[in-house]
Amino acid sequence: MTTTAVNIDRSRRMVGRVQSVKRGAASHFFRISIERNVMKPSLHTIWLAGVFAAAMPVLAVADLVILPDAKFAPEGISSDADGNLYVGSLTQGRLIEIAANTHEVTDFAVAGANGMVTVVGLHVEKDRLFVCSSDPGISGLTGTAAPALVAFDVATARPSGRYPLPEGGAFCNDIAALPDGTILTTDSFAPRIYALKPGVDHLEIWLDDDRFAADGFNLNGIAYDDGAVFVARYNTGTLHQIEIGSDGGAGQVTDLAMPREIHGADGLTALGNGRFLLVEGGGLHAGARGALWGVNIVDGTVTFDEIATDLNVPTTATVVGTTAYVVEGQLDHLFDADAAGPADPYRILSIELPEAYREGLR
Repeated sequence: MTTTAVNIDRSRRMVGRVQSVKRGAASHFFRISIERNVMKPSLHTIWLAGVFAAAMPVLAVADLVILPDAKFAPEGISSDADGNLYVGSLTQGRLIEIAANTHEVTDFAVAGANGMVTVVGLHVEKDRLFVCSSDPGISGLTGTAAPALVAFDVATARPSGRYPLPEGGAFCNDIAALPDGTILTTDSFAPRIYALKPGVDHLEIWLDDDRFAADGFNLNGIAYDDGAVFVARYNTGTLHQIEIGSDGGAGQVTDLAMPREIHGADGLTALGNGRFLLVEGGGLHAGARGALWGVNIVDGTVTFDEIATDLNVPTTATVVGTTAYVVEGQLDHLFDADAAGPADPYRILSIELPEAYREGLR
């Protein structure tokens, strides 16, 4: 088989292993009819709903952005310097852009552009939008391309790079950038983090650590803060700190002390000074609900602040000014479809951050 075929086959075998492990409410994980994921032909201007009850007194949910495509199945989100949002589809392999001022939705990259299959994590770094494309078998484009980190020019939406996962790679998930311009991405089905170094045209294995080897989704959200890399592990609900060596490589890994585990640790966003936003997905079973947490890490110990609860299986977040935009991915409707039924309209929540998490934000 070609390298592409080998990687796709490996990804599907890993998905099969996840299926065999997940039981009970999440037993339909990664088993979904492709017929349910037919693309809608166009997008229209989104509309905004009004204010609704906050989860805590300091929380202000200013509005919720409703995506007009009922089968879009969003997961990853990022934002550029002008406050425009970019969101990807798990089932359609395409990207949309939401204008900062008007909240008008337009197609940014059409289905399958640059080999996208299932769009997972997104990250805007300067003038490029980096995208994790994987193939767990839930997209109408499944089988068309191997998992890879792909890139687009933010201004033109033209493809600006495609970087397949190294041999043994399976599921490109989330993305972060280091100060020197290195792009890091997690692999959820292999205990690895990959690096795309400046001026290099391929991914390298930055970390390969068996502590992250287990059945199911492992490494997920990733962020850089104050000289170290932080990762969230989905299946254990734990956070980990990875030092950066003098050569730029991965150094010591610390399992951070936490007062509680997170049920489905997903997106991780650095705010500076040891502060983060962590998205708790809540699970993949019908009726699952998640939350947005404020995280403080001091000397290897984590404390949590509840920012918003009872979210509809959220996945990722991005911050513009002092506002967090959180994707409600509703993954239970995708991965436990028989029990959950059709998804509600897909929403992106606009949440004003509490004062303790605003310091230093523009």
